[in-house]
Amino acid sequence: MKTLGVILLPSLALLAACGSKEGAVPTGQVAATVNGKEITMIDVRQEAGAANPGKELEQAALRSIIIRRLLSDEAVEEGIDKLPATAIMQEKARQMVLVDALTSQIRASAPKASKDEALQFIADHPASFDQRRIFLVDQLIIPTSTPDLIRAIEPLDTMAQIEQMLTTRKVPFQRAVGSIDALSINADIAEKIAQLPENAVFASPEGGVIRINRVRETVIQPVSGQAAMQVAITQIARQRADGIVANKIQSILQAGEKKVRYNSAYDPAAKAATKAAEK
Repeated sequence: MKTLGVILLPSLALLAACGSKEGAVPTGQVAATVNGKEITMIDVRQEAGAANPGKELEQAALRSIIIRRLLSDEAVEEGIDKLPATAIMQEKARQMVLVDALTSQIRASAPKASKDEALQFIADHPASFDQRRIFLVDQLIIPTSTPDLIRAIEPLDTMAQIEQMLTTRKVPFQRAVGSIDALSINADIAEKIAQLPENAVFASPEGGVIRINRVRETVIQPVSGQAAMQVAITQIARQRADGIVANKIQSILQAGEKKVRYNSAYDPAAKAATKAAEK
């Protein structure tokens, strides 16, 4: 969607320059209208992701909404909204929006960290604060991540062994040099990396990519005072919210599973029983 917006922005600028003058000119909290439907400043702020967006961001957000409205109206005009596949995608999008909203609401309920908690967090994580590490690392970047590949990597101890395994399996990878700032990662993980023996390797799967790292050098850049407090409070809040969200979701799923009725061909319990009987 972002790419589409960028591609169409010049066309929209032209459209704005020679747009229709029909209908009343929007005023007050109405930023624009598209086919008679209002776009309010609330819509614009929501699109911009900021309560008080600057003029440039505000205009870009408005343009994105206009593009989306024009294209979606055209889709409706052509009857695309009535297609079965479209209805399925719309329902999926609605569900995802609601799940995101639920998750955000649960996160917002997490209690804030106290000053004493932040000070204890700083004391418990020297690699992120008093002895803040910036790890300079040799990396193998693997642009694919599968459970089978991760299992194959786990028992290997050196970069050479991992390279050999990847080459044998014909898995593409790239060599690189990077850095990992302890402040930018989970503080518990930073402590574990700091305690690794020399030349030890560790993997960091993220976003479908696996990064194999070996620390070649460590730079110490302590952080203290208010800056350290702010980082500690932020990390505590994130960890606390993650835990609350995970527990709440697990509780919802456990309760909801009782209301699910499966076709026998798709019942996971029946499949598990069949596999057990075959053994």
